[in-house]
Amino acid sequence: MESEGKIKLGYWKIRGLFRHIQYVLEYCGVEYDTKYYEAGSAPDYSGKDWFDEKFNLGLDFPNLPYLVDGDFKMTETVPIMFYIAEKYKPELIGETAKDKGTIKMLMNIIQEAKTKITGPCYSQDDKSVVIEAAEKSFEPISKFLGDKDFFVGDKPTLPDLYITELIALVLALDTEKVFAEKFPNIVALQKRVDALPEIKAFFESDRCPDMTFNYPIAKLNA
Repeated sequence: MESEGKIKLGYWKIRGLFRHIQYVLEYCGVEYDTKYYEAGSAPDYSGKDWFDEKFNLGLDFPNLPYLVDGDFKMTETVPIMFYIAEKYKPELIGETAKDKGTIKMLMNIIQEAKTKITGPCYSQDDKSVVIEAAEKSFEPISKFLGDKDFFVGDKPTLPDLYITELIALVLALDTEKVFAEKFPNIVALQKRVDALPEIKAFFESDRCPDMTFNYPIAKLNA
């Protein structure tokens, strides 16, 4: 049941590009409603649930995920995350020009990493290929993080919340623990973010349903 005045979100019934947004909403303490769209039945997974509505929602650039906040509507994962952070907890996007620039840079780097890591999940079924892509993508990220608790400053910022779900996907496929052993600081970052009171409470709530990471047509899923 949707509640008047709450932010409304729409996405496939998977973690995909959506769980990152939930991390930001939960950390900011924002109430929201979610509409999950079903992929449809095997073997085609047509997504009819979404495509029947796609062009009837008043979105300028119809896509999933989408956000509706009163009369404002937008799409695209990273811009949605920035919108929520700037409106409800602007310290997440930095307090100085240097920090803001660093955070924007990291968000782009993480977005590129997600594309390189998730892509092979759909095109082939060898987990080692995904882990290899993750190792290459995370090498400079791990070096940047070093022994810091968070990427920028002593508190979480947007890239910490963004990357945590990507780390979760990699660890779910890292059955040989190759990635975990190579990047202990990255694994520690994920545990640190997941232990935040707001995120921990989210995991224990009905707002965090048990869903797969990828769309059902993916050859690798978890």
